Amino acid sequence: MQFEHVVQVNDLTDTSITNLTRHQLWEGLVLRATSPEHFVIGLGEYEVQWQDDGRLQRSLELPGLVVKDLVTFDEERSVHYDIVPTAKMAGGSLTMTIEEPEPQSLFVRFRYCARYLETVGDDLPYDLFVQQAYIAADIDTIQVIRDRMTANGQAPANR
Repeated sequence: MQFEHVVQVNDLTDTSITNLTRHQLWEGLVLRATSPEHFVIGLGEYEVQWQDDGRLQRSLELPGLVVKDLVTFDEERSVHYDIVPTAKMAGGSLTMTIEEPEPQSLFVRFRYCARYLETVGDDLPYDLFVQQAYIAADIDTIQVIRDRMTANGQAPANR
């Protein structure tokens, strides 16, 4: 399944919400990779197995499953996750790209490529269910980033 959607970060027409800078958004996306306990519901233990300048490999313990992924950072542009295939998981990928169509107008594009071990029948709208779960999780990701940046006093004053 290939799927993508966009989440708005800054709404330049709503002065009641503090805007994030591109750097703050980037730091939040990096935090999602390096400290997944703030973002992944049901996460047990996790380990960053190695890290260099632009990549890291992690192991995440989820209910009934261990997920290993390789995360690649493109400084202040995108974060790409490649899930390592196993006997229980077919693998897949996620790319989160920062978009800024005009100054301070920030969005994140989430692109998913999900693979399944078994063919999913047409009887259940499984892909639609997965897509809705991704959208909800991604909206939560942006909210967690916003909350963490503003709680730390890192958010700039409104326009």
